[in-house]
Amino acid sequence: MIKILIGVTGGIGSGKSTLCKAAEDLGYCVIDADKIGHDILLSGKPAYTEITGLFGKEILLQNGEIDRKKLGNIVFSNAEKLKLLNKITHEKIAKAIDDKIKKCKNKNIVLEGAVLFESGMNGMCDYVIAVIAPKDERINRVMQRDLTDERSVLLRMSRQKDDEYYTKRANLIITNNGDLSRLYNEGIKVFSEVANGKV
Repeated sequence: MIKILIGVTGGIGSGKSTLCKAAEDLGYCVIDADKIGHDILLSGKPAYTEITGLFGKEILLQNGEIDRKKLGNIVFSNAEKLKLLNKITHEKIAKAIDDKIKKCKNKNIVLEGAVLFESGMNGMCDYVIAVIAPKDERINRVMQRDLTDERSVLLRMSRQKDDEYYTKRANLIITNNGDLSRLYNEGIKVFSEVANGKV
């Protein structure tokens, strides 16, 4: 099996995780950059001290962990603070991804990340797939998934790129019309073709 690294990107709620489940079921090693981004915020992890030093104790939960919702509300309404947060996290995320790639011995790899292009992580990918979906469906999906309100979702979306940004840069665009089983099956087809050098 040829070892290939495929990036999967797209806006919040677009369906990246469903597509990546298809890759995982085909035996790909799936690395979730967004999950790594969450993990490095945990107490005792690389970014915790820097972030709490920058944003103060008001972003902490009672157990001392960073309240990601509170932090998100701060940075997604302030471009300068978002830039500072990204400066702290991107390098640490890249190192953690590199460590995980080394552990995916002789396996094809999928790297899932919402900011694949913005962070430059697309540079390590052989092929990039972007998932896009109608805005209303994305809003509803994230509200249900994260148990949050529409305003919070729209705020997060406002700090992300529009569909055109992804369609101009990706090798392949997959449109998620809300039928997750169709999206999953399309993922199976595409990842099989890529792995066999047919794309």
